[in-house]
Amino acid sequence: MKNISFCINTAVNEINHVKLLFRSLEKNLSSKKHEIIVFIDSDNQGTFEWLLTQKETFPNLKILKNNLPICYGYSRNINEMFEQASNDIVSYLQSDMVICKDYDKIVLKHVKPGIFLCATRVEPPLHPIGPEKFTHDFGLDPTKFDLDAFTEFAEQNKSDKQTGDFFAPFTLYRKDWIDVGGHNTLFRRSREDSDVLIRLVLNNVKVVQTWEALAYHFTCTSSRGPAWFDKENTEAQQRLKVQQEADRWELCRFTITWGAFKHGDLTEEGYEKSKYYNIAANIKNVKDMNKFYNFEMFFNEVYVEDKNIINEMQNIYDYQHKAANHLLNITDEAWEEYKYMYNKLKASDRIKSLSDLDESKKDIIIEFDLETVDHQYINSFLIHLQQIIDETEEVGEFEYGPFKFKINNKIDRSDSKKIITNPKIKKEHLYTTH
Repeated sequence: MKNISFCINTAVNEINHVKLLFRSLEKNLSSKKHEIIVFIDSDNQGTFEWLLTQKETFPNLKILKNNLPICYGYSRNINEMFEQASNDIVSYLQSDMVICKDYDKIVLKHVKPGIFLCATRVEPPLHPIGPEKFTHDFGLDPTKFDLDAFTEFAEQNKSDKQTGDFFAPFTLYRKDWIDVGGHNTLFRRSREDSDVLIRLVLNNVKVVQTWEALAYHFTCTSSRGPAWFDKENTEAQQRLKVQQEADRWELCRFTITWGAFKHGDLTEEGYEKSKYYNIAANIKNVKDMNKFYNFEMFFNEVYVEDKNIINEMQNIYDYQHKAANHLLNITDEAWEEYKYMYNKLKASDRIKSLSDLDESKKDIIIEFDLETVDHQYINSFLIHLQQIIDETEEVGEFEYGPFKFKINNKIDRSDSKKIITNPKIKKEHLYTTH
């Protein structure tokens, strides 16, 4: 049997979930020789000390401990675990998951180079029922979880069915992950999974969901907090509102990256690889910065008459990190020191002076007056713009309502976006390995 590097990230208030996950690893893995990598991003419950006691059971347990006053965040710490993995095959498990019997044997049977293998989730009824998972309530408290009952349920519901949905837990060859640069650290609270999915598929990796490997998932423990579902918990509900704000900013960053949000449709049968067309916008008469922000995200470059807009937009981009920093307890001072660790939006790369616009060198240019364009065009037109361009057969000049656009070249530029580079971490800021 090949050895797998199982990668698990954890933070504050999750020790009971981690203990349960390790119980399931001990009970349901067919071999204890696999490498287990745990990234402790923050710790308020003695998680590190408890994990040290597990080294006797799991001789290849590797603990990565973050000693910084800020969290790396899961897009960054997943990348670090995969970099540290000793084996060709890596398998990611969230800390609030529980695995079925022979999980390692099953994923090894199905994973191959060029395959992104997703296990099937079993979840309590906190989210809408969906065809991609089992909904079955084994409880919301990890200290009261009946592992034997879940293991029996999983044995009874395993099947050889395969579908194409994408989510954690997942297993793949480490090289496939490294080849696209892993998670883009531009995304700090969500959307990193949808982004890496697009890039993996562009790099000829196929997504496969097996219904033979099952994992119970308590859902959203890391992102929203262990008590996010408790409507009577004021602190938890306030945190949930901040997470929702962070999600909105992440969606904006995703739109800037890919032109619109996409995720589930990427793995449908017969799906073609995602396409991306470079579309420059000449936006005139910018008076309302909030309105400008709502429109500029749909273009890879924006040209404006007033150069001051560049600095104003940089301030807006910088503000977007406030919600994530609040959730991760990162002060403004700490963020100034450690923000170099993450990809960030740079307004001057996207927004430029109209005097610098050479239309002959642009694939596609759209011109419009911001004061005369209604917000309704965002949902009726702009979120479909990439698809509209893809379905347009001719080059030339066209008009749609208040928009005038010129197609010089219809060239799919998605290949240039499939590989990302994240900033290197300074040696003195690296985690310690135990």
